[in-house]
Amino acid sequence: MSTSDHLQTIRLLHNAMRVEYGRLAAVARAPRDAAHAALIEDQIALTLRTLHHHHTAEDKRFWPVLRARVPYAVAGLDRLEAQHAEIDPLVTIAGDTTIPLSQRAGVLAELQKLINVHLHEEEAVAFPLILEQITPAEFEEIDKDVRQGFNRRDIPVLYGWLASVADAPMRAAVLATVPFVPRLLFKLIWAPSYQRRAGRLYAGTAASGAVPERVAPSQVA
Repeated sequence: MSTSDHLQTIRLLHNAMRVEYGRLAAVARAPRDAAHAALIEDQIALTLRTLHHHHTAEDKRFWPVLRARVPYAVAGLDRLEAQHAEIDPLVTIAGDTTIPLSQRAGVLAELQKLINVHLHEEEAVAFPLILEQITPAEFEEIDKDVRQGFNRRDIPVLYGWLASVADAPMRAAVLATVPFVPRLLFKLIWAPSYQRRAGRLYAGTAASGAVPERVAPSQVA
């Protein structure tokens, strides 16, 4: 069956989701200028696309398999899927660029709270089932399909964002699953670029801890 190593990337994404909307809420209340506002909008859009992609993968790829194999878990999985539906209206408002950023700050903060509750339950309910029921081959097939579904233009920022919330061991473990060329691009271009992006987004706020550590060559090779 699958091991905890298979869940590393999902855990990393969860860790990123646990903090990012709170950070965005903090800076959305009063952007420094038009350029800062545009960057905040871009980060909101990226993270919401990623959240939607993640939830779609769970609802369409993981949950149906688990429902079929573990009948007693159906109620818990239905609850997780229902939570996705509860989150959707907040996602719609948070991403609505016709609403001023300052008016969406509260929605982003509420989204942060709801996502944290959801992720806590998801890891308690679904992760053990995945480890018990999904074979490594099945997991790798799903993971490959999920990765291919990402917008390629999002990948550089997405890698940088996820790395920004990872400690060194987790970052190394996740990067070990990535082909050499993207790993090299991450080290030379994507990580430094995201460091600059995060600095522009969160500098001077309590969220400035979003800036990732510099990545040593040994963590990429």
